[in-house]
Amino acid sequence: MDFKKLTRFKDIVVLDKRTVACDDRDTFNISWGIDKNYQVGAAISIASILENNKQQNIEFTFHIISDFLDGDYVELLTQLADQYKTVIKLYHIDSQPLTSLPKTNIWPVSIYYRLLSFDYFSERLDKLLYLDADVTCKGSLHELAAMEFGNEYGAVVVDVDSMQKKSAERLQNDEFKGNYFNSGVMYINLRQWLTSHLTEKFFELLSDNNITKNIKYPDQDILNIMFLHHVKILPRSYNTIYTLKSEFEKKDRNYYNSVINDRTVFIHYTGVTKPWHDWADYPSAQFFRSIYKISPWKIRPYQAAEQKHEYRERYKHLLYQNKFFDGLCAAIKYNLMKG
Repeated sequence: MDFKKLTRFKDIVVLDKRTVACDDRDTFNISWGIDKNYQVGAAISIASILENNKQQNIEFTFHIISDFLDGDYVELLTQLADQYKTVIKLYHIDSQPLTSLPKTNIWPVSIYYRLLSFDYFSERLDKLLYLDADVTCKGSLHELAAMEFGNEYGAVVVDVDSMQKKSAERLQNDEFKGNYFNSGVMYINLRQWLTSHLTEKFFELLSDNNITKNIKYPDQDILNIMFLHHVKILPRSYNTIYTLKSEFEKKDRNYYNSVINDRTVFIHYTGVTKPWHDWADYPSAQFFRSIYKISPWKIRPYQAAEQKHEYRERYKHLLYQNKFFDGLCAAIKYNLMKG
């Protein structure tokens, strides 16, 4: 499969508010791959990095690959770039050619935008940090920015303990125990990506029925197969996974303190409920919401539920928060959509 023929940009928009011009290769490059549902997540992820690294003397260049761009989003990102005197580049992708790739309702075609980041930027940059849009920064990136690579494909963080045995069994390789990583935070050695032809290797594996019959997470599983024993392992602090569903499961408003601590650099808010949803009113969401309130997005309300699975989560959270009327309304809406 020729990935380059499948992927093309409709437009590239450069929001450059730097006070001093410099080459992208001389900056710390970070990318996101999103659809419309994750626009605000990527924006606040950028803002959180900038806000928490103001004293680090790091020059950043931010890249957002998206299949949806509108004037309102571009305007708010322009304000954000001006607020922090930084550069944000937007790449409008035509996603239609990618719809032939394996995907599910939970894992849409946008999961492949991270692969596009690695492929496209490997001819333009030396290193790239990829983040999911539900990742919020709360610490310094100084050590990560200073990291040097040898022959490693990149640096990653192993996934939560519960994923290790299951992934090893699913992929039929015990070596994944303790090595299976979460693809939401990946610092990629783009020089090695290019010279090792990893884009081509990815699609070779994705077209192998003996492999694809066992995969559950189309991009993450393939990347794990490729990267096994070829990466540096970063501390959990660089991908601290926290699900807001644990709020009503644990029934403890302080539970998050056992997961998110002073060493945490990136919080990865996995699960359906995100901190930008209007029902995610918890102290654990403060790391996102405190940045939201000082960003250009502060004039926008948090996002309401739109899809069926969001209403299912919304009513559970609202009932736990003793917001019984709103919770009942959300439950009724969910059951109507269910029918």
